[in-house]
Amino acid sequence: MEYILSLSTQTKSFLYSLGFGLLIGVLYDALRVVRLILSFSKAAVYITDFLFALVSAVMTFLFCLSVTNGEVRSYIILGEFIGFSVFYFSFGSVAVRFTEKSVRKIFNAVKRFFHFIFSPFIRIFTVISLKISNLKKKVRKKAKKPKEIAKNLLQKSKKSDII
Repeated sequence: MEYILSLSTQTKSFLYSLGFGLLIGVLYDALRVVRLILSFSKAAVYITDFLFALVSAVMTFLFCLSVTNGEVRSYIILGEFIGFSVFYFSFGSVAVRFTEKSVRKIFNAVKRFFHFIFSPFIRIFTVISLKISNLKKKVRKKAKKPKEIAKNLLQKSKKSDII
């Protein structure tokens, strides 16, 4: 086991960590796309960010375990941060803008498609619903008449019993 890593090993580890930071940036970008699609509440955003941080920490530990035999070196953390930042501020911002526009277009296209497919059924159910509503009104009116007739007959019979 080496106690002092050679400069070439440190440089190679640093370059790996830059790439690993880019991968973490891709993971975060995928999470942002899911948030755009599903439009989470603030609490859900907090929870997903916490889970991302937890997953990133575990991934960083496993990365350090494989590259530097479990030694967490500052240049590896710095390399991950630089790689993540490069992705986030360059490709990530472009990808989010593109994704946001395309997600809206896709969402609107799917909405129009389903509206086209289901609009005849909606019209049919609307007509059926109106007919049922009118039928219910007629039944209620007819149901009130016998009730009123029975009430009037009972009142007349009570008056005749008193006399």
